[in-house]
This record gives sequence, structure tokens and C-alpha cells, in this order.
Amino acid sequence: MKKHSTHIIKHISRLFLGLLLLLCLSQEASAQRRRGNDSGGELKILKDLPDFFINDAFMPNKLKTIYRKDAARIALRFVDKEQKATNQTVEIPEQLVNAVYNALVAVRVSDVPAVDTVATKLGLRTFSNPNTNTITLIFEHDADWAKPLKMRADSTARYSINKIMRKYGLMVSKVVSLDEDRSGLVLISKEPVNIQALSRKFFLEEGIGCIEEIQPFGDGNDITMELGPDGWSITYSCKFGKCLEKCDKHYDWKFKVSRGGQVTYLGSKGDVIPPWIMNNDKKNNSSVTLEITINQKKSRS
Repeated sequence: MKKHSTHIIKHISRLFLGLLLLLCLSQEASAQRRRGNDSGGELKILKDLPDFFINDAFMPNKLKTIYRKDAARIALRFVDKEQKATNQTVEIPEQLVNAVYNALVAVRVSDVPAVDTVATKLGLRTFSNPNTNTITLIFEHDADWAKPLKMRADSTARYSINKIMRKYGLMVSKVVSLDEDRSGLVLISKEPVNIQALSRKFFLEEGIGCIEEIQPFGDGNDITMELGPDGWSITYSCKFGKCLEKCDKHYDWKFKVSRGGQVTYLGSKGDVIPPWIMNNDKKNNSSVTLEITINQKKSRS
């Protein structure tokens, strides 16, 4: 009886992981249908990017990293709008990331008072979708290529997998046990990458069929951008209320960044933000802001 019960549990576990994989494939297929019949090629947005440059030399490295991650995620969203998943590359277009980054920095260093609220007091950043830094490879416990991981090695026994890891700056974070038969190798990238494209690469080139992306649950604060004839439109959103799927309440601050890098504040509107959110200063962000303010004053004097 005990042996029979164990067999049933293993069968259910395999069925669950199989359904998880099918769900990921279904979501990808649905996204591709929404994009239409795009065959790939050069991204249209790359042909019309603003080319202004904002000097970030005075910014602390910590803040640069934060803004680079946000810029990469926003850039990947633009890629996702234009291209099918099958045509996307693991690398996020650097030209696009730089253009988005300069627009975000332009707002950050402007003299608009509202920036202090969205960047310092609330510490608004992009919501972590799409995923740009974490992937979990699912493998059988007795997989030959994963044996070094049991000895806490930072690489696998398969050269081709290690080559992909080196190329895209993937580091072993941990190995987790999923059930009696399977484990998960959690990899984290040093720099933001297109995890969906990376998943396809592991599947097509290495035959690793069960790949699970770490996707955020629900909804949350976000930064969104659109590119128009006269430049960037940037919206900082503070979201709250019921956020199991999409937050039912939000407050937005809107900015315009011209093709020359000039920032215009367009105003704000939305639901009343609860006091507990407004009073919850982001200490880490505040310390970074203080350093920037000091450096700005020095550079102007």
C-alpha cells in the first residue's frame, strides 16, 4: 500500500510539472497571436530613437545599476510588442536600453519637484515583468550533466551548458529539490537578459525540456514608457488596493522627455494614496538621493 501511494504521488507530481510547462507554452503562443505575423528583423523602434545623452558621471553606481535594470525591462517590453518570442534574441538591444536609460535619468536629475516623490519618497521602479535575471532549469536527480552541482560546483558537467552560462553571465544561485525525481537549478544573470529567449535556447540546443521562469505574482508599482513623434512619455505608477491580478487603485505621475532631453512635468492624478504608503520612506533610496544632491550642488558651484 505504501509503495502504491508513493507511485501515485510521483505520478501527480510529474503531471503537475507537465501542466506547468504546457501553461508556459500556451501563454507564449497567446502572446505571439496578439503580436500578429511579425517575421522578425530589425525592430522598428530602433529606427526612430532619440539620441540625446545625459551625463550620469555624478550618480552613485548603486543608482546606475537600479536605473539600468529598469531600462532593460522597459526595453524588453518594447521588443515583446514588436517581435514574436521565436524571433527574439537573448541580448536586449543595447541601443534601446541606452535610449530608455537616458530618458529615465533625465527625469531623475531634473528640477521637477514631483521627482522627489516618485523617486525618493516612494522609490517607484518597474514591476518585475518580464523577468530579466532568473531562470530555473528542471532536471532528473540522476542527470549526468548535473552531478557536479551535488558537490556544490559552480558549473555543470556539460561543456555546451557551461558555454551558454559564460556567454550570458549566468551564475549558479542554488539547487532546489522539487520532488523525488526532479531538482531545479536556479541561475541568475549578472546583467539583464531576455529570459524567455534564454529558455528557448536551453530547450532547442540542450534538450532541457522543463524550464520554469520565475514570474511575479499579481501586480504592483511600475514605470511605463511610450515613444512618440515628440519624444518619450513616462508614467510612474503607485499601485495599491486589491492586487491579486491587477491593482484596482493607482496614482500616476506623468512626464514628457523631448527628443533633445528636456523634461516637462504633465501632472498627476489617481486614487488617494493611503498614508501608510506615503509615510513609508525608502531609506536606501533616500541615502542615494542625498549623495546625488550633494554632487549636483558641487558640480553647479
